[in-house]
Amino acid sequence: MMSKQFSVKEKVCIITGAGKGIGREAAQLFYSEGAAVALITRNMDDLRSLKKELMFDDSRVLLYSGDVSDEETVKNFVKESMNKFQRIDVLINNAGMRFRKQFLDTTTEEWDKVINTNLNSAYFFCREAGRHMVEQKSGKIINIASIVGTLGLPELTAYGASKGGMITLTKCLALEWAEYNINVNAIAPGFCETSYAEDFKKKAELYKFTIERIPQKNWGASIDIANACLFLASDAAKYITGEVLNVDGGWSAW
Repeated sequence: MMSKQFSVKEKVCIITGAGKGIGREAAQLFYSEGAAVALITRNMDDLRSLKKELMFDDSRVLLYSGDVSDEETVKNFVKESMNKFQRIDVLINNAGMRFRKQFLDTTTEEWDKVINTNLNSAYFFCREAGRHMVEQKSGKIINIASIVGTLGLPELTAYGASKGGMITLTKCLALEWAEYNINVNAIAPGFCETSYAEDFKKKAELYKFTIERIPQKNWGASIDIANACLFLASDAAKYITGEVLNVDGGWSAW
C-alpha cells in the first residue's frame, strides 16, 4: 500500500471505457489501492470478467453497461454512482475509439462517431460529475488524451481533433473550477499496448519506425497510464492542474 500522500483509499472513482486496456488497468489499480470504483463500458461481459478476476467487494463497485456518447446514459450512470456512493472524488475519462484513414476518405458518420465517443462523452461526464464536485468543493478529473492531440499524425485526423479538444477542455475547466478545489488534468499516452496495437503492428514498416523514434525503444503498457492516473488522483498532485502529462517514452521530447 502506498503512503498516505499517494493514497486513493476510500475515494470514489468513475472510470469510463473500463472494460479493456487502460480503463481496465486503472480499475484494477484503483480498486487494489482501496478506492470504490464506478465502471462503465459498452460490453458488460468485460466488466463481469474483471469482477470475477479480482473478486470485487460489491460494496465498493458499480458496474454499468452503456454508450458513453449518449447524454441520458451518462446522466443515469452518474446518478446511480451518487446514489450508491454519495460522492464522486475522481473522474477518469478514458473511453475512446479511433481508426486510421486518409482525411478525404473519412465519412461524416465516421467523424461524428469519433468526436461523439472521445470528446462529447468527456464533456457529458465532466458536466454531470463536475456538478457534484463543485458542490462538495473537491475533485480530480483526468482526461485520457493522446500525443496526437498536440503533435498530429497522418490518417488520424478525427482522432487527433477529438484529443486536441479534450486537452483544451482540460485547460478551460482547470481555470473555471480551481476555486472549487477541483484539479483537472490530461494524460497524453504515446504508443501503447492496447487492443488497437495488433492492427497497427501489421504495418511492419510503420511499427518499426515508431520503435526507432521512441527514445526508450518500446511501446508503453496500459499500467504505465494507470499509474499516472493514480498519481494525478492523489493528494501528491494537489498543486497540479491544467496540465498535460505525456506518457510516451520520450516521443514528444524530440
